[in-house]
Amino acid sequence: MHVRGICALALLAWFGLVGCGRDDVIGTYEDEFGMTRYEFQRQGRVYVSVLGTTVAGEYRLEGDRVVLDGPQGTVMLTRRNGQLHGPMGLVLIRRE
Repeated sequence: MHVRGICALALLAWFGLVGCGRDDVIGTYEDEFGMTRYEFQRQGRVYVSVLGTTVAGEYRLEGDRVVLDGPQGTVMLTRRNGQLHGPMGLVLIRRE
Protein backbone atom coordinates (compact mmCIF):
# COMPACT_ATOMS: atom_id res chain seq x y z
CA MET A 1 0.00 0.00 0.00
CA HIS A 2 2.85 2.38 0.81
CA VAL A 3 4.46 1.79 -2.61
CA ARG A 4 1.15 2.58 -4.32
CA GLY A 5 0.98 5.91 -2.50
CA ILE A 6 4.51 6.82 -3.54
CA CYS A 7 3.76 5.89 -7.18
CA ALA A 8 0.56 7.94 -7.12
CA LEU A 9 2.42 10.97 -5.74
CA ALA A 10 5.14 10.60 -8.36
CA LEU A 11 2.54 10.50 -11.14
CA LEU A 12 0.75 13.57 -9.79
CA ALA A 13 4.04 15.47 -9.58
CA TRP A 14 4.93 14.50 -13.15
CA PHE A 15 1.54 15.63 -14.48
CA GLY A 16 1.92 18.86 -12.51
CA LEU A 17 5.30 19.52 -14.12
CA VAL A 18 3.89 18.89 -17.59
CA GLY A 19 1.05 21.31 -16.89
CA CYS A 20 3.43 23.98 -15.60
CA GLY A 21 5.56 23.67 -18.70
CA ARG A 22 2.56 24.42 -20.86
CA ASP A 23 1.95 27.62 -18.92
CA ASP A 24 5.37 28.85 -20.03
CA VAL A 25 4.26 29.06 -23.66
CA ILE A 26 0.67 30.26 -23.14
CA GLY A 27 0.18 33.64 -24.78
CA THR A 28 0.35 35.32 -28.17
CA TYR A 29 3.42 35.37 -30.41
CA GLU A 30 3.89 37.28 -33.69
CA ASP A 31 6.57 37.69 -36.30
CA GLU A 32 8.20 41.12 -36.57
CA PHE A 33 5.81 42.22 -39.35
CA GLY A 34 2.61 41.03 -37.63
CA MET A 35 1.75 38.77 -40.57
CA THR A 36 1.96 35.53 -38.59
CA ARG A 37 0.35 35.08 -35.17
CA TYR A 38 0.30 32.06 -32.85
CA GLU A 39 -2.07 32.10 -29.87
CA PHE A 40 -1.32 29.34 -27.37
CA GLN A 41 -4.09 28.49 -24.91
CA ARG A 42 -4.46 26.10 -22.00
CA GLN A 43 -5.05 22.40 -22.55
CA GLY A 44 -2.90 22.27 -25.67
CA ARG A 45 -4.97 24.45 -28.02
CA VAL A 46 -3.31 26.81 -30.48
CA TYR A 47 -4.70 29.19 -33.10
CA VAL A 48 -2.40 30.10 -35.98
CA SER A 49 -3.21 33.15 -38.13
CA VAL A 50 -1.36 33.91 -41.35
CA LEU A 51 -2.42 36.89 -43.46
CA GLY A 52 -5.83 36.98 -41.78
CA THR A 53 -6.67 33.28 -42.08
CA THR A 54 -6.86 31.41 -38.78
CA VAL A 55 -6.73 27.65 -38.20
CA ALA A 56 -6.98 25.72 -34.94
CA GLY A 57 -4.58 23.04 -33.85
CA GLU A 58 -3.06 21.34 -30.86
CA TYR A 59 0.39 21.63 -29.33
CA ARG A 60 2.56 19.75 -26.91
CA LEU A 61 5.90 20.51 -25.30
CA GLU A 62 8.93 18.27 -25.73
CA GLY A 63 11.77 19.86 -23.80
CA ASP A 64 12.64 23.15 -25.50
CA ARG A 65 10.48 22.28 -28.50
CA VAL A 66 6.83 23.10 -29.14
CA VAL A 67 5.23 20.59 -31.51
CA LEU A 68 2.09 21.81 -33.31
CA ASP A 69 -0.36 19.50 -35.05
CA GLY A 70 -2.91 21.12 -37.35
CA PRO A 71 -4.68 20.82 -40.70
CA GLN A 72 -1.45 21.57 -42.59
CA GLY A 73 0.53 18.90 -40.74
CA THR A 74 3.10 19.08 -37.95
CA VAL A 75 5.34 22.07 -37.25
CA MET A 76 8.14 22.16 -34.71
CA LEU A 77 9.17 25.38 -32.97
CA THR A 78 12.12 25.84 -30.62
CA ARG A 79 11.88 27.99 -27.49
CA ARG A 80 14.91 30.26 -27.17
CA ASN A 81 15.32 33.51 -25.17
CA GLY A 82 11.56 34.03 -24.79
CA GLN A 83 11.02 33.63 -28.53
CA LEU A 84 9.83 30.77 -30.72
CA HIS A 85 11.98 29.83 -33.70
CA GLY A 86 10.47 27.88 -36.58
CA PRO A 87 11.13 26.67 -40.10
CA MET A 88 12.56 28.92 -42.82
CA GLY A 89 13.90 31.48 -40.33
CA LEU A 90 10.55 32.21 -38.64
CA VAL A 91 11.01 34.07 -35.33
CA LEU A 92 7.95 34.67 -33.17
CA ILE A 93 8.10 37.30 -30.41
CA ARG A 94 5.82 37.12 -27.37
CA ARG A 95 3.24 39.95 -27.44
CA GLU A 96 0.88 39.08 -24.56
